[in-house]
Amino acid sequence: MEKDPVRRINTDIDHADRKTEKEILDPFQRVNPFVSFRYSSREISSVGGKTYVKAKEKSFVDGKFKSEEFEGVAPGNLYGNMATEMQKMFFGQIASVIGMFSAFLPSVKKDKRD
Repeated sequence: MEKDPVRRINTDIDHADRKTEKEILDPFQRVNPFVSFRYSSREISSVGGKTYVKAKEKSFVDGKFKSEEFEGVAPGNLYGNMATEMQKMFFGQIASVIGMFSAFLPSVKKDKRD
């Protein structure tokens, strides 16, 4: 009374001829991508006389995702110099904007009486 409870299924595997050429398709079509983006951020801080720099960049262009990260330490005076230069640029831009509207402001005449 030996019955085999598991049946074997006859599966014949047809092996493809290795000489035939196969077409390899890219996962994304590079002709007209419907979405592409780029994101980047930079963080600069100063702690204990050293300047710490962190940078991240992520992008998805032509169906390829790319991610880069960077961390480094620089001399402490780099942070101070950068902050000073940013302040100079900011005040220069404010002065140029005010200069454009100065023609619309009333002029102040000073009377010199001796």
